[in-house]
Amino acid sequence: MKNTMKPIKCNWDLVSVHWRDAYDAENGWTVIKDYKPTDTTVVTVGWLWPNCLEGYVTLVTSYFPDEVPNLKTVGMPTHIPIPMVISQVTLRQASILLPQEEQSEQTPDVL
Repeated sequence: MKNTMKPIKCNWDLVSVHWRDAYDAENGWTVIKDYKPTDTTVVTVGWLWPNCLEGYVTLVTSYFPDEVPNLKTVGMPTHIPIPMVISQVTLRQASILLPQEEQSEQTPDVL
């Protein structure tokens, strides 16, 4: 048998999400006249987990390629409330190569 490489690509979209973050201001007492809140936005990139949690865009950062196309395990899910999403862009997803055993074209010696 010889090893060849098989291209694998996750069947979930790879996306970039620009979103408005909820955040806490400084801890402790805040002097109202000196307080200047700022709008904070974030960009998160990951695989879009379809229909994970109603009302949220859910991204994951990792998956096991040998589980493609039926993922069973993912890494670090991030749930972003849909009203906080500013934009979402689908990215070009590269394939990775996994070794795949192939049968040799040679016939085994007969004893």
